[in-house]
Amino acid sequence: FIKKDCSHAERGQNILFRFKDYDGYIELKFDAPQDEPFTGWSIKPHLKPCRFLRCDVDKFGEANYPLPSTCLISVYGSPGAVPSLHYSIPLDGVADPKTLFIHRSLRTTPSLTNESTSVPETSSFTSEIAHRVMTECTTIIKSCGINIHFLVDKLLEHNIINAREKREITDGYTKQTAGERMDELLHIISSSISMDGKVFGIFLDILRKEGTLRTIGLADKLMDKYKSI
Repeated sequence: FIKKDCSHAERGQNILFRFKDYDGYIELKFDAPQDEPFTGWSIKPHLKPCRFLRCDVDKFGEANYPLPSTCLISVYGSPGAVPSLHYSIPLDGVADPKTLFIHRSLRTTPSLTNESTSVPETSSFTSEIAHRVMTECTTIIKSCGINIHFLVDKLLEHNIINAREKREITDGYTKQTAGERMDELLHIISSSISMDGKVFGIFLDILRKEGTLRTIGLADKLMDKYKSI
C-alpha cells in the first residue's frame, strides 16, 4: 500500500500493538505533558478525537476498506520556534503502553535572489503561457515529491480551492489513489491558471516554500520554461 499510494512518504520505525479491548479503539492523545520544549510549534490533528476503531482496522484490505484508517496531522514551526521538535503522543486503548513521537526540524530555505531564478510579480504572468507550461510539465510536477497535504493547505490559503474540494482530495476514505488525487489537484491548478495568470506565481511560491531541492529546482524549471516561450 505504501509503495503504491504513498511512494513519497517518510517511513520510520514499525510499531507493533494490541488492542486492549476486543471492541475497542486506539486514540492518539495530543494533550499529554511534554518532556521536551515545543515553543513556536503547532501540532494539530485534523480529527478530534483522533481514534481508530478496531472494527475498521481489522477490515483494512476488504473490498469496502481499500485504505487504512488515517488521521491527518498538521505540524508547523514558526520562525522563532525551537529548532527541533520532539513531541510525544501516547496511545490510549492499547494493551501495552506505547508512545509515538513527532520529530521535525525547522526548514532553512536557501536564498533564491539571483537574477536567473527571479520571479516576476504574480500579476505579470500571462495565463495562456503559464497554462501551457503547466500542461507540458505535468509529468515532472507529479514526480517532484511535494506533499499533497501541504499543497492542499497552501492552495486553500490562497482560495484556489475551497474547503469542500480539500476534503474530497484529502479524505482518508477516498477510493482514489495518490496519483489520481494529484491529477485532480493539478487539473484545478491548471484551470485556475488559465483564468488568472497570477495563480502560476502562487504555485511557484508554494513549491519554493516546500523547501526541498526537488521542489525548488522544479520552480526554477517552470520559470525557465515560461521565459523561453
